[in-house]
Amino acid sequence: MSINGVILKPNYQQLLRSNELPFEISSDGLEKLKYKTNTPRQNLSIVSDNLEANSSNLKISAQDGYIYLTSKRLIYITSSQGDIESFVIDLTLAPILKLNHKLVSPWFGANYWQFLFFSSKQPSIASDGFPKEQYFKGEIKFLDGGLFEFVEKLNLVLNDVVNNKDIDDALPAYSPT
Repeated sequence: MSINGVILKPNYQQLLRSNELPFEISSDGLEKLKYKTNTPRQNLSIVSDNLEANSSNLKISAQDGYIYLTSKRLIYITSSQGDIESFVIDLTLAPILKLNHKLVSPWFGANYWQFLFFSSKQPSIASDGFPKEQYFKGEIKFLDGGLFEFVEKLNLVLNDVVNNKDIDDALPAYSPT
């Protein structure tokens, strides 16, 4: 989990609306794109979820951005206006982050994805840019649809990186001869 923690290509603004990825993927060849939003109409907000007096009152928001889900990371890249340029959740560190999420469909308004994570001290790279030893709550609103497909693919990726991390590829389908 990090703020501005993705390596963006120099011309990433032009690449946001294209089919080319605006960020660098891992060099091991195992990271693959699983989902991408077509429009920048996704809002992001992250706030402190602690009620303690000594906790920070962190508030981050972005009015528009693209979501990329790879086989290892969830990446939000702000399109034009927001407090951050990008936001990344390294899904391989989900157990350390105590990542919890749910899909919310309110009676009125856009559907959104809500997540909760813990900013642990070790490893520090798990939550770069966030105050340590605190919980944070985030929401991504999908104003143009796509939330249900996103959550379905996210659950598959989380299952693979947490439970099936030693399996590289899917086995071929069985065909009787």
